[in-house]
Amino acid sequence: MKKYFFTGLILSSLNLLLAQEIIGPHGYLTFEAEISNRDSISGNGTFDLHHFNVFSNFLLTAKARVFAEVEWEHGTDLTSDETADIYDAEQTAGSLRLERAWFEYVFSQKFKLRFGKYLSPYGIYNEIHDAAPAYDTSILPYSLYGKHHNNLGAFQLNYAKFLTGFVLLGQMESKSYSFEYKVFVGNGRGDNQFEQDDNRDKGLGLRGLLDFPAQGLKFGYSFYSDKNGFAYDARHMSNAFDIRFEKKRWRLTGEYAHSRQAAIDGMAAQLKIDAGYGEIACLLFDHQTFLLRYDVFNTDRTGGSDSVRDFTVATNFQIIKNSLIKAEVHFYRDKLAKKQNYALGIASLAIVF
Repeated sequence: MKKYFFTGLILSSLNLLLAQEIIGPHGYLTFEAEISNRDSISGNGTFDLHHFNVFSNFLLTAKARVFAEVEWEHGTDLTSDETADIYDAEQTAGSLRLERAWFEYVFSQKFKLRFGKYLSPYGIYNEIHDAAPAYDTSILPYSLYGKHHNNLGAFQLNYAKFLTGFVLLGQMESKSYSFEYKVFVGNGRGDNQFEQDDNRDKGLGLRGLLDFPAQGLKFGYSFYSDKNGFAYDARHMSNAFDIRFEKKRWRLTGEYAHSRQAAIDGMAAQLKIDAGYGEIACLLFDHQTFLLRYDVFNTDRTGGSDSVRDFTVATNFQIIKNSLIKAEVHFYRDKLAKKQNYALGIASLAIVF
């Protein structure tokens, strides 16, 4: 009896594997060179194999799939125990992590469910935060997508970059517009956020995108809230708005976010944060893009003065299919740095395979 049972189990498993369709593996690689006059170390210049990411889709049925992505960051050797949970790979010999892995079931185009680990749907770029081939510059706008001092003085994003939980998503279309939505819930930020949530409050948020293709207009809104386990479970909230306009060779983009970090009794006052940028890009000769961006990050900690400003001049070239060479210069004015005015030059190669 046992023999027939195990034979049937093996045959069923083989039939399931044969029925699956695997799309991939695919991925991307980004290599960077940068130099800055911010300090003596930055002035040495450096090379960085920033990302090597591999992902695949496993189509189980016409309505069900599994997606997985693994990332090797900064030429991974080993990740130190001290930084494994907060993804501060810049301070280690790189990191190896499961970037995303989720199961999705499609009830209809308007209603889908995902379960697993995902990049939080926040702003235009967080879901493609590390996929440098998908955007024009080597680094994203610092105001929204960079780490900043929280009200305790520690570095963090104003939202959770990753979450483990579920996402409800869908798309509705008409002749003149389309609307996409994502509503998500996951473990809150903390020491063990991808296994055992150590606070009662979950990270939750939503992302909506309204697209008018005939006019070349897109409007987006993002919301995120949690009780941050890295800040004594203080409530952190962020609202972000974005707009994009494209016409012929021109593209205008703007994002603005207002965030609040609750006071911590006897330790830190409430912190209000305003962040935003505007950029203009132009496609030249069908293979080159030229871009200007002005980026501002400001907190009420500085009495109304801008904490960080970044003016960016950038260009990129498509040399061969599925690849970009990028070059950019960032001119920073950072009131929290020892050297308030400095420049950062970056050249990078981004390849999709």
